Parts: sequence; structure tokens; C-alpha cells
Amino acid sequence: MTSQSAQTCRSCDGQGTVFRDYGPEPCASCLGLGLLPSASVLTERRLREIEKIYEGRDLEAGQHVRWLASEVRRAHHALLQILAASQDLTPDDSIARKIRFLANDVLSVYPPAPREKPDDPGA
Repeated sequence: MTSQSAQTCRSCDGQGTVFRDYGPEPCASCLGLGLLPSASVLTERRLREIEKIYEGRDLEAGQHVRWLASEVRRAHHALLQILAASQDLTPDDSIARKIRFLANDVLSVYPPAPREKPDDPGA
């Protein structure tokens, strides 16, 4: 498995800047790089945005949001540990392969592998 290649930012079409009424500015989605960060960085960024929104609001709602964000982070960390542990198993192990697939489906650490085409029956 190879590390996922960065995706071109669709907000700025990979240019790193967006144009507003008052001129160009760095793209907020990719921070001016033209490429999107990893899925884990995007998730963490969004969690922080949500926490910031609820920071000064209703005490109970803020507590719930902080708890939920910590649970998301904890689950993300656990999945990373599971994915790492599954890498130590033999590549041919079907259970290890399924674990890697399921963890990566959520984490998007690696790009999905292209499906192998079945042998041509006419050949």
C-alpha cells in the first residue's frame, strides 16, 4: 500500500488562491497550497471549527460538543492503532486484509486499491 496522494483542491482548482470582490486571497480549504490535506487533518480541522462555534454558547451544549469531539478523536486514534497492527500480519491473511480495508475506509490513509480483473475466459 502506498500513501494517499494529495487531491487537488476544488475550491481554488489547485491555484491556492480564490478571488473575492476585494482581490485574491489564500484559499481557506487548502490554506493556499492548492492541494487538500489528509482526511485526518480535515476531520481535526472541522472538529476544531465545531468546538469553536459552541465554545461560548450554552454550557450544556458546549459540554456535549466537547465530549463528542473527544470521542471522535479517541475512535480515530484507535482505528489508526488497529490499522498499524494489521500491517504486522501477513498480507495473505483474509481477516487482516478485511481489518485494513475497514479501518482505511474510515481513515482514508491509503487510496483504495484497484480491483483485479478476473482472467479473461476467452483467452
